Amino acid sequence: MAAIADRYRVWSGLLALLLIAVALLTACGGPEFIPAGTPNVNWRPDLRGFDGLPMVYVPAGCFMLGSRTEPEESPIRRVCLTEFWIGQTEVTNAQYADCVQAGACLAPLDSARFNDPAYADYPVVAVTWMQADMYARWLSQTYERDYRLPTEAQWEYAARGTEGAVYPWGDALPDCERANLEGCAGEPLPVGPGQRERGASWVGALDMAGNVWEWVDGWYGEFYILLEDGAVDPPGPGEGTLRVLRGGAWDTGPDRARASYRSRHDPGFWNDRRGFRVILVAGR
Repeated sequence: MAAIADRYRVWSGLLALLLIAVALLTACGGPEFIPAGTPNVNWRPDLRGFDGLPMVYVPAGCFMLGSRTEPEESPIRRVCLTEFWIGQTEVTNAQYADCVQAGACLAPLDSARFNDPAYADYPVVAVTWMQADMYARWLSQTYERDYRLPTEAQWEYAARGTEGAVYPWGDALPDCERANLEGCAGEPLPVGPGQRERGASWVGALDMAGNVWEWVDGWYGEFYILLEDGAVDPPGPGEGTLRVLRGGAWDTGPDRARASYRSRHDPGFWNDRRGFRVILVAGR
């Protein structure tokens, strides 16, 4: 009987160790990614408010980054992103004003519309990359959450989805009900519910094509050439001289409104065509 009891204790110990190992592997297994090529319509947008900002949830998934249209957008790579939240809209004058009033952000370098209450719901413009980055840092410090400018991969994934659409809404050419581009308003337009909702991306983000260019994190460089297929959360080049902008503006044509299109400029540059949106790195 003693021998049987000893064997039982040994097997019980081994079983306990096995269960612990399974638990550890499960905990460290990482997110379950939606496969690249999955139709975007399979996802139902999730909109929530965080710290006065309307944000939409971007689930963990993979997509084909880039295109064959321009050398700067190739070669195409399969990239996977862990979950995050992204601003439903570009940051508005009213939202940016909170940071200015707190003394943590500099006012836009052209403040005519910024100081006019009639433009509170318009995207803040005339801000440099540094000002956009400072706003994200101020949000993080103020609300003790992890706000950032999106990386190129995060921005493109939120715009194109697992399906890899040409434009945020799909592959159909733009019209003025979907995007504020060349030939529409001739200036930035207000953002938010009811504004160009036909142009919403698969996660519910608005104006990811047109209205204003959006500064993103990372430097401009040979991002795609350096990527390995299947890369997870690629940050982009760690150094450079130019910062990347995405999405096109109110005066750009359809080609530069493609979700894969990459523009770049000196991080200290500003005009009435440059704005930004932020992401929140957090689970559900």
